[in-house]
Amino acid sequence: MSIDPEQRRPRAARNQSIRKAIALLRAVDQQGSPSISALARAAGLPRATALRLVATMEEEGFLLRADGSDRVMLGPALLAIARRVDRATLLTELAREPLRALAERVRETVTLSVVSGAGELELVHQVDGPREIRPRPWVGQRFPLHASSSGKILLASLPAPERRRLLTSSLERLTPATITEPKALEAELEQVRARGYATTVDELEEGLSGVSVGLHGGRGELVAVVNVSGPTQRLDRARLREVTAAVREVAEALQARLAL
Repeated sequence: MSIDPEQRRPRAARNQSIRKAIALLRAVDQQGSPSISALARAAGLPRATALRLVATMEEEGFLLRADGSDRVMLGPALLAIARRVDRATLLTELAREPLRALAERVRETVTLSVVSGAGELELVHQVDGPREIRPRPWVGQRFPLHASSSGKILLASLPAPERRRLLTSSLERLTPATITEPKALEAELEQVRARGYATTVDELEEGLSGVSVGLHGGRGELVAVVNVSGPTQRLDRARLREVTAAVREVAEALQARLAL
């Protein structure tokens, strides 16, 4: 039985080869279609090493060089794999343990929603806190964007024309605290953009408050929202500030993992 020459190499050496290949892929992603020399500099590799790795990944379809060109771009095999990744599943698995820890820490219900289309959020994961009084199961439900803190995060992330398209009809008053005046909502969204989080107090349901923070992709686009909700009697102003700090901390950690 023949032994793959790569298997004869020490484990550390094999790991370094993988790291170098990953560095090249990231450099191509960041620079668009760099030359081999520019790619080697960006990845911190000798040109000969970069050229050898590029040739191997080109054979496997992970990189592509146009005929007669020194430029390198991401290949069809890599793009095909990326298209088959289900964003909701990926984000849920990535966030599962941090959200469980967050629910234990704040002792309230934690949810994760993903941006599922133009102006749509899909709630895909919920972790209930240990309290007896807590919000009902929400997975799979959609909420009015103007009355939920997660919805405010989405609205605040959109360009003005897209936001106006979503808010063409009159804003439904769900409770006496629901914001239904467009100018008042725009002012609220401006605050959301400035401070990086959104809150609701009795706006979706009387007696229900919450805070949300967004997660963004590599190009700055909103991809998901982390939310904590609970009874208003527990989430008073002081407690809401504490919970907001905890949500932002977890969101920043998840954001760092998304940026890898």
